[in-house]
Amino acid sequence: MKKILKLLLNYLSKLTVEQEDVVGVDISPSCIRVAQLESSKKKWTLTKLGYKYIDGSSLNDIVESPELYVNKLLQLVSSSKIKTKSAAVSIPVSSAIIKVIPLPLMTDEELKEAVATDSLWENAVQLADDLEEYSVFWQVLKREPSENQMHLLFVASKLDDIDKYLNIVRQAGLNPVVVDVRCFATRNALSLRDDLTKSDSTVSIVEFGAFENYILILHQDSPFISDIYLSEKDRNSLLNSEVSDESLRLISSRFSMQVKQMISSYQAKYKIKPIESVLISSTIPVIDRILVHFNEAMPDINVEVFDPLMSVKVPENLVEKSSAELNSSIFSSALGLATRKLDVFGYYEYVTGTNNINLLPNRENVKSQEKMKFFSRWGIVFFVIAAISLGVWNFLMSKNEVERIDTLLFEYNSLVMQKNEKQLVLEDLIQKKNLFAGTLKATENMTSNQEFMYSVLVGINKAIPNQYLKLSKVDFDDLQGVMIYGLTTSDNNILSFIDNLSKVSVIEKASLVTMSVETIYDQSAKSFTINCTLATQDTVNQKEATDGN
Repeated sequence: MKKILKLLLNYLSKLTVEQEDVVGVDISPSCIRVAQLESSKKKWTLTKLGYKYIDGSSLNDIVESPELYVNKLLQLVSSSKIKTKSAAVSIPVSSAIIKVIPLPLMTDEELKEAVATDSLWENAVQLADDLEEYSVFWQVLKREPSENQMHLLFVASKLDDIDKYLNIVRQAGLNPVVVDVRCFATRNALSLRDDLTKSDSTVSIVEFGAFENYILILHQDSPFISDIYLSEKDRNSLLNSEVSDESLRLISSRFSMQVKQMISSYQAKYKIKPIESVLISSTIPVIDRILVHFNEAMPDINVEVFDPLMSVKVPENLVEKSSAELNSSIFSSALGLATRKLDVFGYYEYVTGTNNINLLPNRENVKSQEKMKFFSRWGIVFFVIAAISLGVWNFLMSKNEVERIDTLLFEYNSLVMQKNEKQLVLEDLIQKKNLFAGTLKATENMTSNQEFMYSVLVGINKAIPNQYLKLSKVDFDDLQGVMIYGLTTSDNNILSFIDNLSKVSVIEKASLVTMSVETIYDQSAKSFTINCTLATQDTVNQKEATDGN
């Protein structure tokens, strides 16, 4: 029953992720852009796209004149004919704290306990303000058991900074379900490109804009972010379409020098292959002219403007709108946000990296509300279907026929129950068969201590918890130890198994050696290896004597 329930929840999680509509809302001082995507068989289609320009000159304009941005967004939602209410919104990079923290190797449970006490952030991040003033997101990037180390992605932003953007979105009639950081929203837009989806490649993204300038480098989904300095004078020059070519050359030289220094430092630190290309995301009107100078200043690196729509199907009614802007990279953040989903049932539980960041305050409450909406929506559907079916059934069937069919259904349900009971017995027998089959090779070479080894196997079998847990192999090591290999659905099952093993009289100690996530029939599962140190016969006799008293 628990196995069936787990499969059902996994199906529901995938269903909600695939069917959920989310509109990406990118708010900058000078423009609001919205986008909506549809995915089918790993192919993306642009369904909604729109933008409204605003006479803003700095990030402070969003804070000082929120009503202006609310009105523009209301107009944009209406003119773009956006029907969905769920929205993903980004905050500026300058409003976020982003760190990759090296930590001693911990299990998921140990990590959750450390996070719950807030001591981890206080020691590792050393925030200047009270932690309660921040919305925090964290995720394990990778574990390195050989070095007893792990790397944790930490992203945080002040609640006040997030609320400025959430209030605009909410007053425009939308319901925010995801809050991302602009650089990671742009990174998510890379998934729209068939040629940029290799996980082992190093990706470099440079934001060259009027309000924010930074570089984002990703290697194996581990991020490095650094601001790039651009003076106010240079910024104003770039916004002037009549700026001289010599001025552009000097600005490009100063900018590219910083980019090269950061790339060189990153390559040296992480000992990776030389970065061969840089993607530019820019709202600067003279970006094409600047691109020439970038390539001249960095001859060993291919610099190009990022086109997130290259592999996206654009319908005819949106072709003109998508090509009317200066370049397609302008839509990167909005499109990246549009790829996001609110993970209601934990579909992304084992997805690690920078594509799943959500700084939405009280996001767990939002998930709970969406769960209720999902069950209510489908409950109504099932009720209507059942009511219609019952009406048609009663119309077509006579009373006697209904009674006859009811009798047949009762008999059928009884047979199904019997079948299910026998199926459970069969599964139990199969589990025991697999357990003892794994020890066949070891028992063939046994010439002594057969009774003791039998006690070990009996103890292992009794230690298997009620939850779904399958043993694939049991190896004996000259009666000194046992290696147990298996597969299960959750960490709690493994912990329960280890705890039960430790209580077996013939086992002195049980410990987890390895654990990894596998995908079996499109479902996530945990494979594990447990090492058991066997007790000596004297220790067993002493323990049993103590338990008897």
